This record gives sequence, structure tokens and C-alpha cells, in this order.
Amino acid sequence: MKIFSLGMLLVNILFCNVVNAQALDSIYGIITDENKQPLDGAEIIWGTDGIKTKADGTFKIKVSKTSHSQNITFSKLGYDMQSVNFSPKNFKNNPITIQLHDKGQPKDAYRISKVNIEAEVLSIMKEKWGTDFKHVVYPKQYLNNVIILNPGDSIQKAINSIHSKGGGVVYLQEGTYVLERSLNLMSKVSLVGAGRTKTIIKQGASVNKIALTIGSSKVTDVVLKDFSLQGHDTASASGVSFGGKDDNRHERWMLQNITITGFGSHGLGISRINNVIMDNCEFQHNGWAGSLHHNVYLMRIQGVLQSDCDMSYPTMGKSNKYTSTSHVLAQRCKLEVGKTNGIQVDAVQSAYHFFHKYNLSKFKRVAMWFPCEDYYNKFNYTENSEYAPQHVILNRCEIVDNTWGAMWRVVNNSYVINSVFDNKKIDMGLLKCDVKMEDSTFKTGNEMFTNVKQWPKDVRILW
Repeated sequence: MKIFSLGMLLVNILFCNVVNAQALDSIYGIITDENKQPLDGAEIIWGTDGIKTKADGTFKIKVSKTSHSQNITFSKLGYDMQSVNFSPKNFKNNPITIQLHDKGQPKDAYRISKVNIEAEVLSIMKEKWGTDFKHVVYPKQYLNNVIILNPGDSIQKAINSIHSKGGGVVYLQEGTYVLERSLNLMSKVSLVGAGRTKTIIKQGASVNKIALTIGSSKVTDVVLKDFSLQGHDTASASGVSFGGKDDNRHERWMLQNITITGFGSHGLGISRINNVIMDNCEFQHNGWAGSLHHNVYLMRIQGVLQSDCDMSYPTMGKSNKYTSTSHVLAQRCKLEVGKTNGIQVDAVQSAYHFFHKYNLSKFKRVAMWFPCEDYYNKFNYTENSEYAPQHVILNRCEIVDNTWGAMWRVVNNSYVINSVFDNKKIDMGLLKCDVKMEDSTFKTGNEMFTNVKQWPKDVRILW
């Protein structure tokens, strides 16, 4: 490991290059129902590690090499759980095929399943932050009122009807639904499809701003589940986009088993909301309108949980931009291949971000960019910790094959644990940071700066 130090070293490095040398095996396979149809969002648990199947029912999980047999469980809401005892060496080159049996409870198709946060995350949170981190609150669902639609039926009329009855479910059967105007989402409504590969909502030719937005000044307890939202290349519209008011925020939104792709602006762009959950979702190939348009843009949000999300292939902007976000937990997420930066965390009230198994690769600029300037006065450098994220933890992250790995300014009370960095120019560039590094590998090396004039000029302004 190389450490290039300029001025006072403000980073503690403990036991690096140790844990990540542990050898891993990959277990992969497919989970189906009794009719051999792939199950999206089924969960696989091996010891304390977990993963979810994608839309095609496939999964791949990395586990520690061991000669001992161990239980692996396969489960999905509405299906009987299976548990199998085996050794990874026996399945290393052989895919696992698991069939789960439906319990015959129709409402389970509409119901969200809560995210299992890996035990290691909770342990480290308690050790480093005590009880300071606030976990998300889930939306409440109303499952007694259900309207079932076919392609060609009016989704908006169904949403309005369910909302007027005090909440319920709008269920979209298999097929393609073309939007000719923006869809206004309402409180206490769950919009549920038959599966991401089966229910497709498409941006129609006349929708040139937003595909899905809000229908009132405050919208609460909304669920989007089991469908794909597809944009087209003739308008710079957003997929799901809305804002709120600081003194009257939206509350409790969840996206589960959702794919949003092909939008010129943000795939998901939301602001002023408390408690947002994105579970087993894909946000890809969005943001071709320019570098300020991203796969995911979260602004002024307290309480974010992202799990098993793929935010790869942003077209022009970033995979994810976190602006004034706090109490964020992102686990088992993949972000790769971008023309600019991978993620950016910035602005006031940015605090308590925990990234676990959050992997970034192949970004042409910086994988993780955490600035300390005022965005609205960015060409006049002001070094202010209020504009930089504080209390950040990276655990078991892989930041590899980017031009620069992480470039952070005035980030304090933070940790890099059990993580691997291997990038082309710098692994971590830290300006006046207090970042403790434990059991991590930096193959290219880090640089520590005490003055912004020492900062690489190629990455001086990265908005």
C-alpha cells in the first residue's frame, strides 16, 4: 500500500490489507415458482450475507471459502421458505435451481416485504454511532380495496377511485400501458404490476416532462411495486419526479422490484420527503439530457434505504446524487460505467451515510465525490464543513477501475472499513478530513491535502 502524504496526516490507517485478502467463492443459480416461472425479489441468505434475485430469477452471492457445510435459505413473501445445507465447493461451478411453492394468499402479491439489513451493518452502526442513526419508517398499505386493470384501462381513474375510498391497490395485469399524460400518484395507493418483465408502463409521445408525479401538495404511504417504467429518446422527461415543501414534506414512499430506464432527465428525481425505500430496483440509462441529469437524484431527504439496487450506466450524469440527505443506508448496490462521476454527496444537512457492499467501477472521473463548497457559489471556493457530508461509513465496498476513487473535502468523523480500492490515479484524495481506515486495501495509494491548492487541477470542480 502506498500513502502519499502532503502536510499533516489527518487520516488514521489501521490494519490495512488484511481482511480483504480472504478468498471468496461465488454461488449462483435461479429461483422459480412451481410453474418454473422466475421469481423476482426472492431472498437468499448465507450466514450473515444476503442477496436478492433479479427480474429473471437469477442470483449470485459471494461467500467465504470453507470446507464446512452451511445452511442457505431461499424465501419470498407468499411462498414457502426452503433451507438447504451444502458446501460452496460442491456448487462452485454448478448453478443452483430452487423451486418455491405458492402459499395461495392473493394479497401477498400486493404486499411489500421489508428489507433485511445485514447484521454486520447494525453491529458497526452501534459501535461507531451508538443510537444516532434513524432507520426508515415503512409505508402503510391498505389491501382491502383492489382495482384490477388491463392494458388500455385508465390508471389515473383507478388511482383517484382508490384514493377516494381511503386507500388500496391498483393492480396492473400483464401487458403494456402507454401514458399519454403524466400520472398523478395519490396518498395511500399502492401501484402494483404482475412483474418487471410482464407489466410495462411506457412514456407516451405526448409526455414531455414527467411520467409519474404527485397529485397533491403532500402525498404519503405510496408503494410502487413489480413493474418497469420505460422512457424514450424524443423528450427530456423524468421517470418519477416530484418535490415538496420543507414544512410539509411527503412521507413514506417505497419502490420494490422496479426498473426505470430510458428517460432524458432523472430516472428518479425527488425532493423534500421523509422515509424513502428502494429495494431490488434498477435505475439505468437515464440522464442523456446532460451532466445535471442522473439515474437517481435525491434532494433534501431524511431517511433513505437502498438495498440490492443497480444504478449503472448513467448516460451523461451520475448514477446517484445525494444532496442534503441524512440517515442514508445503502447496502448491496452496484454502480458502474459512467462518463463523469459515480456518486456525489453534498450540501447542508448531509450526515450519517452508511455504504455497505456498495460497489463502484469504470467511472471516467471520480467514483465518490464529496465536496465542501456551496453549490450555488461553486466557482468561488469556500471551504465549509457544513456543505460536506459528515459521519460517513464505507464497509466492504469495492471502488475499483475508476480514474479517481474517492475525492473528499472536509469530511469528518468517518470510517473506511474492510474495503478495497484499486483505481488509476488516486484511490482516496482527502482534504482536511478525519477519516479512520480499518482493514482496507488501497492498491494505487492515497493522497492527503492540507490546502486546496494541492488538489489535482483535473478534478478541482466536479459538478
